[in-house]
Amino acid sequence: MARTPFLHAVLLGLLLPVLCEAQVLPNRTTSTDILVRVTYANEQSAGDQIRVQLLTGAGVPVADTFTNEDGRVTFHLTFAGQYSLQVSGSPIQGTTTTEFRVDEQDKSKTVFVVVKPKVEGTVTSTKSNAPPVTTAAELKIPADAQKAFHKGMEAWEQRDYPKAAEYFQRAVTIYPAYDTAYNNLGVMFYQTNQVERAREAFEKSVSLNDKNADADRNLARILIHDGNYPRAADLLKKSLMVEPLNPVTLTLLCVAEMESGDSEGALATARRTHQLPHEGYPLVHYVAGRALEQEGKPQEAFAEYQTYLRESPNGAEASQVRSAVARLGAPTSQ
Repeated sequence: MARTPFLHAVLLGLLLPVLCEAQVLPNRTTSTDILVRVTYANEQSAGDQIRVQLLTGAGVPVADTFTNEDGRVTFHLTFAGQYSLQVSGSPIQGTTTTEFRVDEQDKSKTVFVVVKPKVEGTVTSTKSNAPPVTTAAELKIPADAQKAFHKGMEAWEQRDYPKAAEYFQRAVTIYPAYDTAYNNLGVMFYQTNQVERAREAFEKSVSLNDKNADADRNLARILIHDGNYPRAADLLKKSLMVEPLNPVTLTLLCVAEMESGDSEGALATARRTHQLPHEGYPLVHYVAGRALEQEGKPQEAFAEYQTYLRESPNGAEASQVRSAVARLGAPTSQ
């Protein structure tokens, strides 16, 4: 199936791994090491294998990893701005969210996240947009596989993708049911232009954990590139069941629905995205405009195109949007 210029621009903008999905205030660069300490109220370490997800102020996932035996993780940030951390895992109750800010002059920052230990026999709820659900298989991960995974995350943060792939491969060799490691291995393969190997790794991750939102989303990206929009849409909807407020997933779903001929669905998804902070994803306004044109609503389409140009006058789809604006001119109610 041939791809439109619009879709080609989409893929260039969105076929990126989790660590690169969002930039925060790109004109304000920094070089800051963030040390995260996960503790209980008595300041005792919460221990290892607790998932820590880093998000931008708009709620877009940037990176995620697991704590070491001291309950610590480290992230390196290159953009200043507002961030948040979501912490979850089998030893603790629910999901704990902590917000913090990074300024240009910051060289390092320590963020403490205080969690509650899980009480046997209780049921706890998690917030929407939570990290991927931990499976029973992940609770059995051997120490050697965990160590290789942590080494892979460290190499990823340093942008050493081949080295990171080696460590993630080692992790899944030691423990073949390690779905998170398979997902990260797929990202590393994609970063090094090994698309088919990336596809295989994402497929494996999805098969191991049907609630791994990252793996669903990453595989859907490749399927969109292939023109397999129906399956991509199914995976993205499944991803949204775990992370219902993820603007990347919603934007990709807009594309999959639009390109599969479901303009009504694409418009509904675009409007859902409009209700969230979606800085960096003005594409949804273009999708909404195209859908409204197909529904015979030129005035509303014109307004969506104008919104796109206000948000991203030099965006990847700006030339197509300007052509649409010129074509519509100042549409009347007729």
